[in-house]
Amino acid sequence: MWSGGRSLRLIAVAGVFAVSLGTATGQTPLCDHQHPGNPTLISGAASCFYNEATGGQTLIQLGDASIIRWDSLALEDPGSSLTFEWLGPADSAPTVLNRVEQGGRQEAVLGGTLSFSNGNLIITHPNTGLNIFGTVEAGAVTIVTHNLDSLAEMQLLSGEAADFTNASVSSRLNVMGGKVVATSGDVVLGGPAVSITGGWDSGQDEGSEILAPAGSIRIFGGQNFRLLPQDVPAGTSRIERLPGSVNGNVFNSQTVRAERMVEIVAESDIRNNGTLQADGLGGVVMMRVDANGTLANEEGALVSADIIVPFPPPGPGTVIHPDRGDAPSPLSTGLSRIPVVASPGQGESSKRVVLRESAPVTGSASAQRQRANRSRGESSNRNSALAGNTTRGSGHLARGRSFFGVRGGTKAKKP
Repeated sequence: MWSGGRSLRLIAVAGVFAVSLGTATGQTPLCDHQHPGNPTLISGAASCFYNEATGGQTLIQLGDASIIRWDSLALEDPGSSLTFEWLGPADSAPTVLNRVEQGGRQEAVLGGTLSFSNGNLIITHPNTGLNIFGTVEAGAVTIVTHNLDSLAEMQLLSGEAADFTNASVSSRLNVMGGKVVATSGDVVLGGPAVSITGGWDSGQDEGSEILAPAGSIRIFGGQNFRLLPQDVPAGTSRIERLPGSVNGNVFNSQTVRAERMVEIVAESDIRNNGTLQADGLGGVVMMRVDANGTLANEEGALVSADIIVPFPPPGPGTVIHPDRGDAPSPLSTGLSRIPVVASPGQGESSKRVVLRESAPVTGSASAQRQRANRSRGESSNRNSALAGNTTRGSGHLARGRSFFGVRGGTKAKKP
């Protein structure tokens, strides 16, 4: 049976007077200690209803922006669910921050359904890795395995920039056959490593999906970063990498699809052999790595957007944009590759281009490389930007729907 509060009059309030000052005192257990995840209200206002049937069904009604501490989310069972419902003022921001303190060597599993209709759902899971097999859906979604101090938590609740720090090497974030959806805002995923793959069963037809049909998707692989407010200008980064380790990476083999922007930042490597797509007019896919990091679009991958920009430049390099008239050849729907290009005495400038368009293709990249070198004096940015194209030009491969694998840092010497 359902347990916990019975009406709005039973909403638990933690630190009512202190919350107005940006702090909270005291803690209030939720669900009458009956929930296996032991949720505790740290600040804000909430009532909890729990039904242990079918894996555990939890409803938490919120009367204010709140912080809730959990031993675990207790959503391992595919039939389990945790639903947040906003009962606060209509003109306020529906936000809940879930501080999950589960630890141990075994990675946690989110196999059920976690939802907050039209709300801002934030999950921090810093003490162990997290595997998402189920569905997470809210107005805006942030899931990280980084730590947040009390100041950062209050900044997030207020919609301000906040620092995510000290991600443990073992606290990976894996979406494995699961789905993460932001219905009206952004999806933010972060960990020392972020992996978006299919499920455990290799024969499983349904793969992972990261979707933001009305917003953007931001993914960070590394130890420390700053997240800027959601209302940044269109096409602008929300992720600022902070000093830390240099081994963070992001791997995607599934579908990452947003309306406005897909932004991926990693300390070391970004590898894509799935789909990165920005559907909206002027949609952008942006990737960047640290010096000597690697961006790789592997065989069978697709990057689809009006603009594809690794930025800011992680190191010296030259952009290759094959022009019309350079060895044109027809392309049927499928794959077409341009081989590695490297002129004598210069670093490798491109790896592979994968196209999925029925359109004429212009190449060769080597001819364009020579033009780029000859025009070096025309623009000081020509050889320092990895991808400086900011408009969708008609002379680019498949109207901008392509990607050159690039490596940051200093130029590699030709063996």
